[in-house]
Amino acid sequence: MAVSIRKGIVSQVSNKINTMGEIARLSGVSISTVSRVLNNAPGISDDTRGRVLEIASSHNFTPQKRKRHIKRSMIKLTIVVPDAQQIETNPFFDMGELINSINNAFQHERKQIETLTFSELEEWIERNGTHTDGVIFAFGDITAGVKEYIREKEIPHIFLNRTLEGENYISCNNFKGMLRLGEYLFSRGYTRIGYLGCSAIPVNEDRLRGYYTAISEKGKINDKLVYIVESIGDITPDVARFFVKNGCDAIMAFNDSFAIRLIASLSETGKKVPHDIAITGFDNSPMRKLFKPSVTTISLSTYEMGFLAGRWLRDNIQHRQARTLRLEVNGSLVEGDSVMTKRKDNGEEQG
Repeated sequence: MAVSIRKGIVSQVSNKINTMGEIARLSGVSISTVSRVLNNAPGISDDTRGRVLEIASSHNFTPQKRKRHIKRSMIKLTIVVPDAQQIETNPFFDMGELINSINNAFQHERKQIETLTFSELEEWIERNGTHTDGVIFAFGDITAGVKEYIREKEIPHIFLNRTLEGENYISCNNFKGMLRLGEYLFSRGYTRIGYLGCSAIPVNEDRLRGYYTAISEKGKINDKLVYIVESIGDITPDVARFFVKNGCDAIMAFNDSFAIRLIASLSETGKKVPHDIAITGFDNSPMRKLFKPSVTTISLSTYEMGFLAGRWLRDNIQHRQARTLRLEVNGSLVEGDSVMTKRKDNGEEQG
């Protein structure tokens, strides 16, 4: 009898499953689906819900909860940023400003901050991905595999300047920022305004929408005044000539780096900024402070986004407040020398 009982115990233990990943594999669904079933979330079919719950029950699965930190414990944070090459060619935010904002959000807690790039995520997960209390994904997205891993381990995480469905995020309102720039240009007398965009960066969609809205309020939309490139390296004198040929008196560039590159390309065609044509950027990047003429732009509000993300993480780590946070902050207009007041011509129309 004792042997039989022992065998039963051994069999029972070996039958136990410890992770949602194993439940997902046996159920034939994703880890996120398993998580939603176990948390009784809506939108799951009865068949899928029943299958997942049956497998979890038959394998004695108990979700592992994160341990609550005491006030004096060391909080370990991970900040994920774009790769060095991307930042070097397009320095659209100040790393020091971002780190400082998160430090201030945790100013009364003992903490350790680790930074890595998006391309290092897979290796980081294999090395010590579970040894972190919270993650901030700054200015980038993650793969489905990384996303499922983070959710399976129940690691609090939040995105900066990426409005991703189903995720917590804090973003600059890119639509309103570009709309504000368009209104500013029209108020200075500009009437035929072009847009230089970037297809490779997701926020371009919202910035282009802001441009179209600003234009539609003053006249008709003209797609002939829109030029989209894949990267900053594609901005050549030919791009500048496109806007000159189409009679643009102002151009709204995707960001400050694009604006600066475009100003240089316009110079090669003999056009001066702002006397011949006005240029605006976006982000209020560190590079803008070193360039003349200074570019009129929208502040990305990096400090505010980082601080609010840090406060949200702090509450989740210390108090397990798993509330949803999906917030867009309004960037402020930063005037520069790349736009001047132009005499209005009421007879001219955008389009």
